[in-house]
Amino acid sequence: MDIVEMLRERIVDEKSKKARAIVFWYDDSAQETLASLTEAFAADDIKVRVLTTNNFFSLKIDIEIEHKDDSFLLYAPFAKLADEDNLLLDMQLYGIEFKADQIAILAEQLLVNDSILRPMIQRYPSFFKSKGRKDKLKKVLPPNASERDIEYSMLAVLANSPVANMAVITRHLLVDGLDEQTNMVYKNIEKHFSTGRMWILLTEYFGMGVNTAHQSLQHLLEYLLVAHFQRNALFELTSLGEKYATTRGNACALFIDDWLRAKESEVQVLEMYVKNVENTLQIRELLQELPVEQYDAISTFPLIDVLIIEKVTAELLHQTSDLTAWNDRLQKRLKTHWARRQDSIAGLYQVMLEAVRLTEYKTYVKEYDTRENLYVQYTEKLYLVDQAYRRFMLATTQLEHREYVGQLVELLTNWYENNYLRKLVEETNHVLENETAINLPKQQFFFNKTIQPIIDKESTRVFVIISDALRFEVGIELTERLNKRANGAATVSPMMSSLPSYTQLGMASLLPHRTLSISDNKTVMADGLPTNGLANRTKVLQQAHESAVAYRLDEMLDWSPKEADEYFKGKRVVYLYHDIIDATGDSIKSERETYAATERAIELLQRAIDRLSRLQAKRIFVTADHGFLFQYSKIGMDVKVEAVQGDIVESNRRFAIGKNLQVPAGAVKLNDLFTPLKNVEVVIAKGVNRFIGGGGLQFVHGGAMPQEVVIPLIDYRRISQADLVDISVAMPKRIITNFRIQVPFYQEQSVSISYLPRTVKAALYIEDERVSDEIECTFNFTGDNHERRETLTFNMVEKYYESGQVCTLKLMTIEDDITTLYTETPFTIHMYNALY
Repeated sequence: MDIVEMLRERIVDEKSKKARAIVFWYDDSAQETLASLTEAFAADDIKVRVLTTNNFFSLKIDIEIEHKDDSFLLYAPFAKLADEDNLLLDMQLYGIEFKADQIAILAEQLLVNDSILRPMIQRYPSFFKSKGRKDKLKKVLPPNASERDIEYSMLAVLANSPVANMAVITRHLLVDGLDEQTNMVYKNIEKHFSTGRMWILLTEYFGMGVNTAHQSLQHLLEYLLVAHFQRNALFELTSLGEKYATTRGNACALFIDDWLRAKESEVQVLEMYVKNVENTLQIRELLQELPVEQYDAISTFPLIDVLIIEKVTAELLHQTSDLTAWNDRLQKRLKTHWARRQDSIAGLYQVMLEAVRLTEYKTYVKEYDTRENLYVQYTEKLYLVDQAYRRFMLATTQLEHREYVGQLVELLTNWYENNYLRKLVEETNHVLENETAINLPKQQFFFNKTIQPIIDKESTRVFVIISDALRFEVGIELTERLNKRANGAATVSPMMSSLPSYTQLGMASLLPHRTLSISDNKTVMADGLPTNGLANRTKVLQQAHESAVAYRLDEMLDWSPKEADEYFKGKRVVYLYHDIIDATGDSIKSERETYAATERAIELLQRAIDRLSRLQAKRIFVTADHGFLFQYSKIGMDVKVEAVQGDIVESNRRFAIGKNLQVPAGAVKLNDLFTPLKNVEVVIAKGVNRFIGGGGLQFVHGGAMPQEVVIPLIDYRRISQADLVDISVAMPKRIITNFRIQVPFYQEQSVSISYLPRTVKAALYIEDERVSDEIECTFNFTGDNHERRETLTFNMVEKYYESGQVCTLKLMTIEDDITTLYTETPFTIHMYNALY
């Protein structure tokens, strides 16, 4: 209740007892004015007059003669006069005097005990002189507040904090700067509160040692960062322990965690501080001689990421790595703060992750089984080498400073080209020279064996996306990404493209036909019909089914839903053609961008499948005309061979088609086992050889290397919404006995078409207050029951917890950057040996 309301109550009470009310109010602090009081009592039956030192006589006439039946409020903006000086004393004796006890009023407004508030006002008079500060205090102070609550709330007002929470107050204090002379929050506290008292409260809240010599904002920041650093350190911080000793390390670390999740401007301030402090604390000198396992869980300073990258680089160069450990470590580091915030760190981690994987896959070459078909082995394991190398080189080219990984690129590229590719060259040449049967489905039978049965048995519309040069390992990656969607399922199988592995023949092989041939003008014919261009391909398709059609994929993506419905209306088979990889690689000017083009192709194909799914497409196939071979290094003379001579109809760096062909050294003529073309001769370059001639050298296709001829066949089906895997706490006795608690989790289902991985944030709460660090984890296990377990370690804030108090482990599902509550599990606290 404010003063005006109290005054109104006194007037009403007085009028109820007497014929009229005459109320005197001596307000020496001049809290109100005649205008404000007149406005406040405009609707009341009372006249407001201001009392001055020279209007006694006029007021006496007004009150006792002119308006002798009316009620009056006489407001004096000065202290009460002595009786001998008060010319209205007789009137005051039959009226009443209103006395406003501002402290009592404020206590009532704040819902706080008067006996607690009164000494606070006496201790900090400057704070309570401002109406604005008192109004803000009303918003943040809890009901029935203690003295500590009032102090926190006063600090919140002075720090412009929205809540009276010491962690939030401290963040606002530090964000304003570390120089006490220019920090306005600090100066406000110094002026209207007490910096001495503030330091006592900070010391208590963060468990700091009491040392007045270290009471500075700079030291406070260092103190908090050291605690955050120490939380996950697996070694003793002897050099920092005394200076930054704490009894509430988890509370300090949690403070930094929360600051890193604050609004962008505040996070940027902390990041600037962190970079300065890591030099002050000499983090490099502290860590560089330690095993990486002792600090790989620390995420406080970006220098730690630099050290980890240096360690893995050195181990890869000297081939001393524990590859499994590094694979897990790097994947976790990619989720840490600095990797998420700095592209340079994330980029280096991605390079190292792919380098580790590529190094791990070296064993596949050593394990090559000469008794098994080359191309089958490629689809089982060897493709992973090409995939890892492509990702490694792509990540490398995206680095701002590639010189950091120069030696590693040289080492792995040398192995890839001189060991891996050389092995595949030997095996490919062996297949060709010995006319070994290839045990993979052939591309030329795609329509008859895959599409025609669906047309015959189902009424479903079938979409076929043909992406030029989408080689097998790229198709595998696309499939993996598609299977992360909740409303679709993708499977992938290999096919063997027709030889020579070039666009015209590959595109023709995917159309319905009995025989393929090539005309003198280079056009590949399907049963005598030309197959070049959309119009001709539509005609060939309509020979098999009259309601078939062919479009360009990029055109389809530009259609509105209404246009798409019109174009697809009445169609049973729709071929969609896509060309990013081949268009980039086939140009000498852009072939070095091949791996970047591959990433763009994957993203566009995902978008195309999304679009078709929204158009209710249920069966979508993705395949390719051929693959590609790409060598990042400059191509030497040792792989350049003389061009084929004869009556050549079509050719490129890797093949020639015609008649009366002469086979140069380094090339081989194919028999009917390897090519579907009739009545012509086909010569291809062996291994990775290139025929001398025009065009690019690094990006090639047309030959028989697995990268060129093994292509994916992806079968994508729109299904009902898949569920996320369920997670449960695998802990029969859910009791917390220490500030550090390990919680085992069990993933109920294995990841499959029906169940997708679940990413969660987990933390312990008491009511709505988080009392532990927050951990993000993805549950994506595919193994048996005993293999689907994960243990997470939570660090609780060090404070007093009542024995038997219940806290809740909350799991929040993260999906498409949206966080929703998944499950809550109660735990009982029994910290018999706790410090508090």
